[in-house]
Amino acid sequence: MKAVLLVPRLPGTGFTGDRLRAELHLLALREAGYETALVGGIAPGKEPHVPLAASVRPVPLAPSRIPLALARAFLAGDPLQSALFSGDFRAALREAGRADLVVALLLPRLLPHVEGALREAPLVVDFVDALAEAAHQAARHDPAPWRRAYWTVEAPRLAVAEARAARGAAVLLATTPFDAAHLPAGTRAVANGVTLLPPGPAERAPAVAFTGRLMYRPNRLAARRLLRDIWPRVRRAVPDARLLVGGADAPGEVRASEGREGVEVVSPVTDMAAFLRRARVVALPVDLGTGTPNKLFEAFEAGAAVVASAGVIARASSSGAPAPARAAATDEEFAREITAYLTDPERAARDGAACRAFAEAHADRRASVAAFAAAYRAAVESA
Repeated sequence: MKAVLLVPRLPGTGFTGDRLRAELHLLALREAGYETALVGGIAPGKEPHVPLAASVRPVPLAPSRIPLALARAFLAGDPLQSALFSGDFRAALREAGRADLVVALLLPRLLPHVEGALREAPLVVDFVDALAEAAHQAARHDPAPWRRAYWTVEAPRLAVAEARAARGAAVLLATTPFDAAHLPAGTRAVANGVTLLPPGPAERAPAVAFTGRLMYRPNRLAARRLLRDIWPRVRRAVPDARLLVGGADAPGEVRASEGREGVEVVSPVTDMAAFLRRARVVALPVDLGTGTPNKLFEAFEAGAAVVASAGVIARASSSGAPAPARAAATDEEFAREITAYLTDPERAARDGAACRAFAEAHADRRASVAAFAAAYRAAVESA
């Protein structure tokens, strides 16, 4: 059997959630017995490393194309962000040949470049995130006025594109029940999950961690808030505490914190599991965004106690089981909860063990891969 996996950006070329999702689909397709042709965008100077794909059809994404593509998207009513993925995806799909199954990730971003080229095989659309809902959040809450204006324009375009992407699809997927509820009817949730490794040490130094791709807007705002508004309060209460900030693409404002007030910045992180096992507490004051909070599941897997925004915790809850993290909203609440864990290592170890148990029960990546395989079977059977 042959499958085509269509993605905006090829895996093996950077650290983003959609690239991780593509890797999981490649693994699931292989385990389901498919030989997979991978079609995806690639930026200049990048070389994909995708050993799970039988063949790779890169689509060059040249920055010089963006202005014209942006004008076309604006006039056509397409999402403006689709201009970032302007490339000859149709030609790459023709080169990939006929298939028994097509899996398309983040199709609303690619519709202007692939419409009319996805007709023959059963189609699985993995929205990954509820892009329109994320845009609505940013339109209301992003601190930059010009960004709020942009997302106000973009949100309805994304909503229309999500509805168009669902037409003709046999199966619709997303990463969380929250996202599925904000996407076309029938969308089902399959989490990314995490790879379960041996548990970390129960006794840990008074260290707090924050992780994620640090240039991603919600993470960048959260890191800024943590460093500027929350961490000084914690350090006044626990002078020997350390803050570990780790993830790809750290911006200058984050790197500038290295060595100050017990802050350590690691970008990129070569071994995230080992990095998180250094932390007694993981703090996630993230207020924007949708999709699977991978950083939360990674913290759970590492056995750290977690303090997070209520929205992040809600997106991680599974099968009616609430995620065992402490919720905080204000800077003072975050500082108070973090301090409580730093000054009570036994409580931190106990709650960290509960987080690890939740990961084992609800976030095992092997279950996610099996759910993908079941979705492929459902798509083929429906056709």
